[in-house]
Amino acid sequence: MQPKAVMPGLAERKSLLPALVAMLASLHAALASFPGPFFRSWMFLILPLEGIILGPGAGALSAMIGGSIGCVVRGEAIILPIVAFSEPLGVACSGLAFKGRWRELLAIYGVMLAAYFAHPLGRALPAWCLWDIYLGALMVMPTCHITKRLARREDLKGPDLPLALALSAFVGLEADVMARIFMLIPTFFYLVLVPENTLEVLSAWWVMGAFATPIEALICMAVVVWVGPPILIALDSKGVRCPIT
Repeated sequence: MQPKAVMPGLAERKSLLPALVAMLASLHAALASFPGPFFRSWMFLILPLEGIILGPGAGALSAMIGGSIGCVVRGEAIILPIVAFSEPLGVACSGLAFKGRWRELLAIYGVMLAAYFAHPLGRALPAWCLWDIYLGALMVMPTCHITKRLARREDLKGPDLPLALALSAFVGLEADVMARIFMLIPTFFYLVLVPENTLEVLSAWWVMGAFATPIEALICMAVVVWVGPPILIALDSKGVRCPIT
C-alpha cells in the first residue's frame, strides 16, 4: 500500500514559489534568447507551462523577467515593450484557462479585439488572417469546462489532463498573438517598426502569420502534452496542486 503524500509545510511552500519562478524565468530567458521559426522566439515552447504551473500572476512575472532578458540578448530591444506585455499576458491566460476563469479570458480577448477593429488599420488589414485568434476566443468556454472538471478530481491521471493542458496552451498562445497585435496597432507601435508603406508591409505580415502562428501553437501543444502531465503529476504527488497560485 502506497503511503499518502505529505503536504509541504508553510515554509516549504513559501520557498517553492520563488524557486519555481526563478527556474522558469531562467528557462524562458534561455529560450527567448534565440529567434524562433517564425515571429516569436523559442520561448513559445515554455510559455503556457509557466501559467499552468505557477498560476496567472506568478507566471506573468516569470515571463516578464525571462522574456525581457531574452529580448535584449537576441538584439531586439526595440520590441521590448511588446514582449514585456504580450508574453506575460499569454502566460496569464494559460493560467486562467487552467483555473477555469472564463470571464477574465473573454474580457481580455474581447477588449483587445474591439480595440483592434476600432482602429482604421485594424479594419483595413485582412480580417481572415486572425482566424486562429477567433478560434482561441471560441475555445475559452470548452477549455474552462474541461479544466473545472479536472479540478474536481483528486487523481490527475486520465484523458482530461492532456486535453486540458493542450487547450489551455492554445488559449494562452493565441492571447499572446492578440496582445502583440494590440501593441502594434491600437497602441500605434507600428509607427516605430513600420513607419513607411505601413499597410503593405503589415498585410504581408498578417498573411504569413495566418499560417505561421498556428504551426507554432501546434508544436507547443504537442510539447506541453508530452512534458506537462509528468511534471504536474510529480508535483501533485508531493502535495502541490497546480496552478500553485
